[in-house]
Amino acid sequence: MSTPQSVNPDMALPKKTPVIYKILVMVSIITIVGGSLTGIMTYVNVGVTKQFYADWFTSFISAVLVMAPVGLVIMTLMHKLVNKLLLRAY
Repeated sequence: MSTPQSVNPDMALPKKTPVIYKILVMVSIITIVGGSLTGIMTYVNVGVTKQFYADWFTSFISAVLVMAPVGLVIMTLMHKLVNKLLLRAY
């Protein structure tokens, strides 16, 4: 015989991650990846000079201002496409 078990309703439902945590993760990824890539490319192009940090910062800011909105649009389009394809599959 088995003993009936009760489930705590708070543990049964998954908790949603707050939006601020998602935003912080994305900002940290953009900073690390964008910063390192623009740093490497700036170093290869101009080398270490007195203006290196100014050149790198300019490249980093322009990369973030261009790639963040482009990435947001692409993520939105991919999310819609995947949802449409998965809903058709079921």
